[in-house]
Amino acid sequence: MFVPRHKFCLAALALFAGAFPVSAVASNLDGVFDAGWTTAYQSADSIGHMHKRLHALGMEHVVLQYAAVEKTHLYYPSALDFLQNTEYRNNLLFPMSVEAARAARNRLWLGLYYDGENWYSPPSAEQLDSLAARNLLVLDELYGLYGGDSVVEGVYIPQEIARYYWDGLREGLTAKTLAEHFLNPVLQAARAKGWKVMAAPFFNQNLESPDTLRSFFESLFAAGFIPDVLALQDGVGASDGGKAHADTATVGSYERAVAQACSQYNVEFWVDLELFRTDDSHALAGASRVSAQLDSARAAGAARVIGYDLAVLGNAGLDSLEKWMPHDTSATVSVGRRPVPGAGRTVAPRYYRLNGARVNPGQRAVLPRR
Repeated sequence: MFVPRHKFCLAALALFAGAFPVSAVASNLDGVFDAGWTTAYQSADSIGHMHKRLHALGMEHVVLQYAAVEKTHLYYPSALDFLQNTEYRNNLLFPMSVEAARAARNRLWLGLYYDGENWYSPPSAEQLDSLAARNLLVLDELYGLYGGDSVVEGVYIPQEIARYYWDGLREGLTAKTLAEHFLNPVLQAARAKGWKVMAAPFFNQNLESPDTLRSFFESLFAAGFIPDVLALQDGVGASDGGKAHADTATVGSYERAVAQACSQYNVEFWVDLELFRTDDSHALAGASRVSAQLDSARAAGAARVIGYDLAVLGNAGLDSLEKWMPHDTSATVSVGRRPVPGAGRTVAPRYYRLNGARVNPGQRAVLPRR
C-alpha cells in the first residue's frame, strides 16, 4: 500500500528559515502539482500573483490534479449530473487558473475525474469501463470550456498507476486490461481533441525491482497506452509502516529503468519529485534530500522535474521557494499519492499564504478524510 497524496494537504507545517541553501538546488523545478486543497480558497488576484511567482521561479508547468473528485471536490463549472452531489464546489479554481496561467505565460495540465473507491482493489474490467466513461464526459466538458485556449498543454489522468496492483492481484486483470478498458480510451479521446496526455505512476522499491518496473511499463506501452509524458513519482517522500517507497541511494536505478522503457516508445520521461518528508509531518523535506532527488532525476534523463505539491509548502508557501530556490536563468540544461480523498471535514480557519496573499479568514478550510 502507499501513503495517499491527500495526507499532504492543508495541514502542511510552517517551514523553518534557512532550510534550503540556494546553491543546492540551482535551476531546480520546472513545475508543480496543484491539488486544490489550498488554492481553491484563494481569490483570482491571489491565484494570478501565485502564477507570476511560479513563472519567475522557472516553474512554468502547473498540473491541476483534479477536475473532480467523486462526491467530494469539484474544481470547474460542470453541468454533469453525476457531479451535482459533490460536497465541496470550488468551481472557480480551473477558470481562475487558466486566466492566471495565460497572464503569467505558464502551461496548464488539466486533471480529469477521480474516483478511488475501487482503484486499488484493483477494479474489474467493467468498473474500468465506467471510470473511462465518466472521464470522457469530463474531458468533453473541459474541452468545451478551455479547448480553444493555448495555455492548456494537455490533460492529466489522476488515477495513479502502480505495477503491483496489476500483477496477479485479481485474476484476469493485467497491464493490457488496464490499457484497453481505461487508459487507451482516455488517451485517444484527448489526442482527438489535440491535447497531450500526462500520467504520474508510482512504485515501491520494497515490492519490485527496477527490471520488473521497466517490464510493466513496456507492457502498458505495447498495449497501446503511449502518453506524451510519463512523470514517475520518485517515491522518496512516501512510506508504509516506516519503510520508504524509495530512497535517494536507490531511486536512480528505478528512474533509469522507466526512462529506458519510455525511450523505446518515444514517451517523454519526467520525474514527479516528492517534496514532502517521510515522517508524515506534512512538511517540506530538507535541502540535502531534495538536492539528491533532483540530481537523481536529471542523471536518469528526466526532461523535466515537477514537484508534489503546492500544499506541502505550508504557511510559508512560495515565500520559501523564492527565498531558498530562486530560478537559475544561467542553467544550460533544460530540466524538463496519492489521491483517494474521501468525504471532507472542516477545520478551524487558518491563513495559508501560497503566494503572499491570505485566505479569507471567514472561510473554513476543508480537509479530506484520511
